[in-house]
Amino acid sequence: MTIKDLIQVYDFNEVMSVVKDMFPGTEKYRKPLQKAYEILERLQPVSSKKKIVYQLIEDPDSGEAFMGAPDDSFRSSWDVLLGKTIIQEKDIDLTDIEILANSLVNLCFLGKYPKEFEEAHQQLVKG
Repeated sequence: MTIKDLIQVYDFNEVMSVVKDMFPGTEKYRKPLQKAYEILERLQPVSSKKKIVYQLIEDPDSGEAFMGAPDDSFRSSWDVLLGKTIIQEKDIDLTDIEILANSLVNLCFLGKYPKEFEEAHQQLVKG
């Protein structure tokens, strides 16, 4: 399964509903996230041997563990990220739409986005 596979299954409104649950207060970012989703729907994925691995990650500041993928997994161009295989370690219990919601946010903040997303990205980082 890849991010592109998941985008073909869910529409933006379904994903945004999960984003809001996972990241409270994100409704104000609806427009830039929707712009990102529309771009991702059109982009063709580039095949990649690298994977996005969802695992338990310990927060060094609080010592608490959360489910997610390492930030480095998302430091690539969007077309390459769309083609990476997604893996869940045994102790991870995320649904496909939760993975897609998390991936969308990570793509927007960590990925190398296309020029057409620049204005929307500025809206995201200004908060």
